[in-house]
Amino acid sequence: MGLFPVFDHLLYRFVLFFDKIPALALLPILFIVFGLGETAKIALIVIGVAPTIILDTYLRVKEIPNEHLTKGMTLRANSQEIVYKIVLPQIMPKVLDTIRLNFKAVILFLIAGEALAAEAGLGYRIFVVRRYMDMATIIPYVLWISLLAFLIDYFLRKWIQKKYVWLHQ
Repeated sequence: MGLFPVFDHLLYRFVLFFDKIPALALLPILFIVFGLGETAKIALIVIGVAPTIILDTYLRVKEIPNEHLTKGMTLRANSQEIVYKIVLPQIMPKVLDTIRLNFKAVILFLIAGEALAAEAGLGYRIFVVRRYMDMATIIPYVLWISLLAFLIDYFLRKWIQKKYVWLHQ
């Protein structure tokens, strides 16, 4: 979208509009359309996080200096080669960091989806125990979710540093 003007004109305003819609407000609609199963929760996560990641990726592509694209065209690179050999290597570490930083929102949407329509899961258990104000049970679940989020973030960060070692030198 950030590289090809046709896609920019077709999709940018749509994604920008979709990004402003609160995903949790769409949850009842998602339950009606997809039912109470996992599909609605996955749709909630995608609708809640994807527009932000798409817009950030768009801005990252726009940050690439035109000289890099011109150099690729001068060397007779076609559009596909420009995307895969010039643009993606420059933006991929930043896009992965954006995904990593949006992981908290992913967990939030997962817990919200489980709270309203689930029979299992950490979010479901927190909301079941919440009714009884049982802090002795809620706190371990919150700590467990936080530990899982920290570990996933840690390993993803290490993987990005290993895969894109040239960024950290």
